[in-house]
Amino acid sequence: MPRSSQKITSQNSIVVGQYIRRNSAISSRNLASKLLLKGVNVSYSTVLRHLASLGYDKKCALATIMLTRLHKEKRIEWARRQQNDDWNRTVFTDETSFWLFSTV
Repeated sequence: MPRSSQKITSQNSIVVGQYIRRNSAISSRNLASKLLLKGVNVSYSTVLRHLASLGYDKKCALATIMLTRLHKEKRIEWARRQQNDDWNRTVFTDETSFWLFSTV
């Protein structure tokens, strides 16, 4: 009897990858449902194992705070003030912080 992980062929794996690229927050249950529509009956745990074998990590999406009307207005106001600035001497960076030492 073939193992369940073998139910996801290389062609189906490409399809799963396309779904993930379109929506990185898609659940393994939703992926299993989409595969069922393609005629592949697998459980969500099989999808999880397959994704893990491809190097994907199981993560929960972080909650993000929605911008309020005031936030949006302030962003537009700032952008209009900066519109004619010389951006050639501006360095853009991300806001990532690094901990060199941890007490945890």
